[in-house]
Amino acid sequence: MDDSKSPLWINPSETRSALACGTGRGVRIAVLDSGIDSSHPQLNGVRLSDNLCVKAEGGMISVHEGDGNDVFGHGTAVAGILHSIAPDAQIGNFRVLGAFKEARASVIRAGARLAIDRGYNILNCSFGCPGRTEFVMGFKSWIDEAYTRGVHVVAACNNQDYSIAEWPAHFPSALSVTRAPGGADQLFFRAGDLVEFGALGEERQAAWLDGGSRSVIGSSFSAPRVSGLLARLLSEHPGLPPLLAKSAMRAVAAPWPD
Repeated sequence: MDDSKSPLWINPSETRSALACGTGRGVRIAVLDSGIDSSHPQLNGVRLSDNLCVKAEGGMISVHEGDGNDVFGHGTAVAGILHSIAPDAQIGNFRVLGAFKEARASVIRAGARLAIDRGYNILNCSFGCPGRTEFVMGFKSWIDEAYTRGVHVVAACNNQDYSIAEWPAHFPSALSVTRAPGGADQLFFRAGDLVEFGALGEERQAAWLDGGSRSVIGSSFSAPRVSGLLARLLSEHPGLPPLLAKSAMRAVAAPWPD
């Protein structure tokens, strides 16, 4: 996307139209997760624009070509939701989580920077690192880099309590998401919190390991819905910077449900 042609403003009518009609065409979404099984039937033969695995080995970060495996199932579920919302978006696999969804902040940082350098428009982060102070600056470095380079970060919050600090969800420049009741394409907003957005976070037949499916619930599965909606918006309004896109989505989101 050419940031020199970024719009100065987008009105609510334009935003609603894009969220309803956009398909994600021309938008690149990096899934920072446990891997993606692109052969899964729910992904309808999606060809990954990147398939990479980031590891910490011997105190060094290394990047490898992915082997087409999801070591947990989580990333495939996220990719399946993304594809259902924005079917024409390009999806890149950046495996930064392990078989138990564990990760090092350095590995996540390396994966995020790799996706930024490769020209992805959205980083989907369906994970959270506890808000211990020693982790903050490591996450802030790539969150700030994404913001200054016009890359959108969509992050899931803590499932038990959205007010508990987790990174990257509690950085104001991120578009942070928690679970809310509603329809598949519904977006909710509440003011006064760092986690401002809500979306459906329950899937009865989420794509999972070995071509199968399972029922899942949590903010991890709300985040890709919002990433998909954001991709719709960006496909109709290329170059929309993070702050403006976030403001546009706030303007049209439904009030937070009781």
